[in-house]
Amino acid sequence: MSATVTLPALLVLFKLDRELHTLTTGLDNVQREQKRQAQKITDLTAKLDAQDTASKKVQTDVSLCELDLKIRNEHIEKMRANLNVTKTNKEYSAILVQISAEKAEIAKQETSVLELMQQVETAAKAITELRAQIEQEQKVLEKIQSEQQEKVGALEVQISAVQARRDEAAKSVPADTLRQYDRVSQKYPGDALAPVEFDEDDLETISCGACYMGLNAEHVNALRGRGEIRRCNSCNRILYLPEMLTAAGGH
Repeated sequence: MSATVTLPALLVLFKLDRELHTLTTGLDNVQREQKRQAQKITDLTAKLDAQDTASKKVQTDVSLCELDLKIRNEHIEKMRANLNVTKTNKEYSAILVQISAEKAEIAKQETSVLELMQQVETAAKAITELRAQIEQEQKVLEKIQSEQQEKVGALEVQISAVQARRDEAAKSVPADTLRQYDRVSQKYPGDALAPVEFDEDDLETISCGACYMGLNAEHVNALRGRGEIRRCNSCNRILYLPEMLTAAGGH
C-alpha cells in the first residue's frame, strides 16, 4: 500500500481513536464516584477483617488464661489437701508459701483476663459499628449506581460502536504502520498524531502542534508532496497537515 493511501487511512483511525478516548475518559469520569465509593467500602471491609482477626486472637488469649486459672486453682486444691498429710511444720509452711505464690499469680491472671475481656468488648463494639458503616456505604454506592446506570449504559453503547468502526478502519492501515501507530498511542492515548503548524508566508517557523518543538520544512514538503509517514523529532508523534485531517473527515 502506498504512502499516499496510508496516511489518510491512518488519519481516519486517529479520528476514531480520538473519539474513543473522549468517550472512555467520559465513562471513567462518570464511574469515578462509583470507584471512590467502592474503594471506601473495600477499605472499611479490610478494617473490619483486621478488627475481627484481632478480636478472635484476644478471645483465644482469654480462653488460654482461663484454662491457666483452672489449672492453678486445681493445683492450689491439691496443695491444700497436702497440708493435711504434712509431717513437719517446715513442710506445712513450705506448702503455704507455694499456695500464696500461686494465689498471687492467679490474681495477676484474673486482672489480665478482665483487661482482655474489656478488649473483646471494645472490639465487638467496633465491629458492630464497622458493619453498620459498611451497610450504609453500600446503600450509598447502590444509589450512585442507580443514578448513573443510564449514562454509563449509553456511553458503553457508544464506545462499543466506535470500537467496531475503529477495528474496521485499522484493516486499511498496513501492519507495519499500524504497529508504529499503536506504539505511539500507548504513550499518547487518543493523541498519537500531531498537526504540523506553520504559516505559508513564514516557512521558517514550523512546529509540532502537540509538543510545539520546531520542525524543518522537509516535513511539510514530504507530507505535501508524497504523503509520507513522518515523525516529530521530539515527541515522536506521527505528523500530518491540518487539511489532511479535514479531508479524512476530521474536525
